Amino acid sequence: MKSTRFVFGRALAVLCALLFVSFGFMSCQQEDDDNGLPDGVYELSDNSALIGTWVNSYSGGTSVYKITSSTFDNSGTSSYNGTTSTYDSYAGNNLVVSYTNDEATSGYIYIKYTRAYCSTHSDPTTYTYIYDEDAADVGKWYAIAFKELTASSVSLSGAYGTVSSTSTLEEAISTFTIANGYFSTYSECVKQ
Repeated sequence: MKSTRFVFGRALAVLCALLFVSFGFMSCQQEDDDNGLPDGVYELSDNSALIGTWVNSYSGGTSVYKITSSTFDNSGTSSYNGTTSTYDSYAGNNLVVSYTNDEATSGYIYIKYTRAYCSTHSDPTTYTYIYDEDAADVGKWYAIAFKELTASSVSLSGAYGTVSSTSTLEEAISTFTIANGYFSTYSECVKQ
């Protein structure tokens, strides 16, 4: 009788110890485990080298990319027949990133469009491209690839291909990839 109590007591002690250890591991979640984002996708920290105003100068004008911890905005100037004009291009919020290397110098920026290309009001024959808040892609996800990020320079490429936006972040992650051919031309930018 004494040995049966000892066996049950010992089994109960082992079971309690296992439960204690299991609960301990469950409470030690990583910081990004409870952010509601897919694995490998992060909110941009306030001290990220990506944050800032990035400028690409080319023969026909400039492109300006403003990145905050939660937004992305592309605008610029263009010169045509001696006339310089400013323009607003695409923009988005809910900005998150994924990195393709351990140094965090390359990866993808994902945004939810707040301003996008509007095919209804654009006229490609006169090079008049309209971006507005009523475009079909607004409210959907888009991606920008980045590489060679330093404190003073970065190369940026907006996704371009058969799909212009996706309904979910997960679809954007699987669709807008270098391997799928969405990023072929990069703008060489310097930080202002």
